[in-house]
Amino acid sequence: MAILTGLLVLCLAAAVAGIRWKKGENLRFAKRLGVGINLGNSLDAIGLRDYKPDAEELEYEISWNNPVIMREQFKTIREAGFQTVRIPVSWADHMDEEGNVSEVWMDRVQEVVDMALEEDLYVILNTHHENWMSLIPGQEERIEERLRKLWKQIAVRFESYDEKLLFEGMNEPRQHDSEYEWNEGTEELRKMVNDLNLAFVETVRESGGKNKSRYLLITTYAGHNLEQVMEDLEVPKGHILVSIHAYLPYDFCQNKEGSTQWSEDNLRDTEELQRAFMQMNQLFVQEGIPVVVTEFGCVDKNNPDDRQAWTQYFIKLAKENGITCVWWDNGSTYQLLDRENNSWKYPELVEILTGKTLE
Repeated sequence: MAILTGLLVLCLAAAVAGIRWKKGENLRFAKRLGVGINLGNSLDAIGLRDYKPDAEELEYEISWNNPVIMREQFKTIREAGFQTVRIPVSWADHMDEEGNVSEVWMDRVQEVVDMALEEDLYVILNTHHENWMSLIPGQEERIEERLRKLWKQIAVRFESYDEKLLFEGMNEPRQHDSEYEWNEGTEELRKMVNDLNLAFVETVRESGGKNKSRYLLITTYAGHNLEQVMEDLEVPKGHILVSIHAYLPYDFCQNKEGSTQWSEDNLRDTEELQRAFMQMNQLFVQEGIPVVVTEFGCVDKNNPDDRQAWTQYFIKLAKENGITCVWWDNGSTYQLLDRENNSWKYPELVEILTGKTLE
């Protein structure tokens, strides 16, 4: 009896250790992502054919005033010390009525992904400005069907790629043009996000190949960092990371007419950031669920000292709470990389982000 009891204790201990190991595995992987940067307002551009009906598909890439993506840009990103690049992609303008993605567009997306991977970067590939994904109660079936079809095509195209390629199912899923667009939404809307996150994960896993164990990012309602939104997020088991956005405080970070000043000594400047990171850590990281802030940054208001102070503080909080961050670079208001000249517009900010001195 004593032997059986001992064996039972050992089995239970091993099971607990296994659970902890799996939790640790995901957190260790997220740590390898380091600090990242977005290559926004390129492959995620939309609406070109609204004013240029005969536009070629590949014209979208430069339609929001950014140059064609080249491998040299990824080399510069890697040499600066970034380890991850998020490549936002919008798909709707390149899909037919049945939801089939154009081969021309899929080929270009794959070409850009390959460039980044060849420079030894981790790559986060997503679905970005998808207006058909507006969360409208009663249309759940239509939205989920379209989401599944899109991600099946993406997953099949990249099924042989290794773990350096991550998929992010949705970007800021919300009810567009409504009173609930940029707040915590409703319980019903948050449930829709959970259902769509699960549909995304199931679709990728079922597509086979290396997608069975690929790291996937799910997100909260509107990508928000509000406590209720994060608490209601349901996280599937497996290789899953949580994607959250954090432009805090809004008046300094996003409001072009807002404050140009920021100070670590001013509680009004720091309390939202402190609250967000503390809750991300408590709700997810401490449970073994990695968090990636896939978008953060502060617009340029000709206030370099304050931007640097804010960035320094943001990165410090992220590291203290075990959270990975990816700067939102849109080639304009949040720009770090001058894509035309392949040089850094604000090298001081880049050095703060990566901890590496630029030559």
